[in-house]
Amino acid sequence: MKKWLQVWSMAVVLCTACNSGQKEKEMSVDELKKEAVDTLRKILHEQQEWVKVHAAEFLIWSGHPGDVKEVYLKELERFREKPQYRIGIWRVLAQISNSDEAAQYKKQIINAFLDTVGSDRIHAIETMAKLKVSPLPQYPEVTAAALRSDVKSLSAYTHWAIAYTNEDSAQSARKYFLERLLDTKEDILQRGIAAYVLRNSGNLGMADWNALSNMALALAEDTDGKVSFFNAALLTAPQEVKAGETYKNILGRLLDFSNKKDKGIRMDIAAGLSVAGGKDNLPVLTGWMRNADPIGIAADDADVQSSAAYAILRICERIAVNSK
Repeated sequence: MKKWLQVWSMAVVLCTACNSGQKEKEMSVDELKKEAVDTLRKILHEQQEWVKVHAAEFLIWSGHPGDVKEVYLKELERFREKPQYRIGIWRVLAQISNSDEAAQYKKQIINAFLDTVGSDRIHAIETMAKLKVSPLPQYPEVTAAALRSDVKSLSAYTHWAIAYTNEDSAQSARKYFLERLLDTKEDILQRGIAAYVLRNSGNLGMADWNALSNMALALAEDTDGKVSFFNAALLTAPQEVKAGETYKNILGRLLDFSNKKDKGIRMDIAAGLSVAGGKDNLPVLTGWMRNADPIGIAADDADVQSSAAYAILRICERIAVNSK
């Protein structure tokens, strides 16, 4: 009897420890989410210009807008005449304002694109694409000229923006950018933009994704922008391949670059993990969020911190959903 009681008592202790460990694990996720939001808010208040814009958008997208609008109305007062950055200000306000106010901010962005000699055009058309605003229906002639422009970034972002004209346009745009990305003779800037646009354009069909993933995996080790190509393949993958070896291989190859002290690479990886990452990826993201292994340039480190914080929030959301 005494021996049985000892066994029973030990079982209770182990069960209690197990429950306590589970509770601590759940609390740690909550604490990590709080730290991520606090990190984004700190960057929002302490950093400047585009780093500030990125932190503001991450707060909006993750459902923690807080005082973003208040902060950016003050930014508008201070910098409404500052070329390029004012596009970022309007971009943030367009995403957090009521529909009438948002329409006014979008109109200012469109006007900047229509100013063919202005210094804001490229930023404006990129922002229009990000806000899913197509200039084609109302401004066909200006849009056609931009599509034919010798300024490759202007042409590329205009192709992206007109993808939001209708569903046929969206399909044509995906085809256009996939062709640019797969063309080894294409300018590396164009291929980089194509990779960025594709990863924001939804899933590809199986044949197109196979072509993209095979190209990415076959790239030479020293290929410029290789991380962008892996990211494009990761974020355009059809649902049915996500349990397969090719998809896992692409994710693994992307993570191989985690030790690089490079802002663009780290932000690309964080963007990929925000969609495809899991709890196993939280340690590297947490390290970046806490600036444990800094690049050494304050603004770049802050941009990486905010990208990592957003990825952590997205992963924690998925963990919470899966635990129910």
